Amino acid sequence: MNYLKPELLEQLAAEYVLGSMHGAARKRFEKLMMESYRVRSAVWSWEQHINPMAEVIPEQRPRKQVWNLIQARIQSPQRQEGVSWWWRGWAALGGALALVMAVYIVQLAPWDRQDQVAMFNDADALPLWLITTSESSGKLIVKPINAQAIAVDNKAFELWMLPKGGKPASLGLMPVSGAAVETTLSPQLLTIMQNSDALAVSLEPAGGSPTGLPTGPVVYQAPIVQF
Repeated sequence: MNYLKPELLEQLAAEYVLGSMHGAARKRFEKLMMESYRVRSAVWSWEQHINPMAEVIPEQRPRKQVWNLIQARIQSPQRQEGVSWWWRGWAALGGALALVMAVYIVQLAPWDRQDQVAMFNDADALPLWLITTSESSGKLIVKPINAQAIAVDNKAFELWMLPKGGKPASLGLMPVSGAAVETTLSPQLLTIMQNSDALAVSLEPAGGSPTGLPTGPVVYQAPIVQF
């Protein structure tokens, strides 16, 4: 597998930053980050996409049961004993190396894309889809993350722009699993996107809305973060 292929690298970097890459795959990617500036740069770029979204996402407080489990795990005597002095040293060194790497990438990596990003989450703040658009290329990318968990038989999820003072405009059906789907927006749709503050997802018949407007319930909304 050619990890440095631009399309694949962008997808892997996004999955790494979002936390949807796990286990051996995440370890392989972290090793690749240490070896390749291009990989580090791609990860840094996606962090610039995602980090500003923390400013527009409402604060989420864990349920009491979850918080109690977290505290119990942190305070567990076995966990405390399992952390050796040399591991603390390596952790400190790793933190220092990460800081140096971040400064290095910020100084050298170019960043001139003007993108919009939106993240759809469920009621428990689980990410479902990541949406990105590029004004320069006109590309719309819909990346399913955990959307398969909410799939409905014989129904489809449709993506809509919500322009200020106008009717919703469709951006097509949304995948619930698999690889990211990329399309090229028309100049008209790009103009509508630039005039929209949010995106929405409606639940439609298989094949999408027959009217050009949402016919089913609007099940998710997400603010558009401008870069």
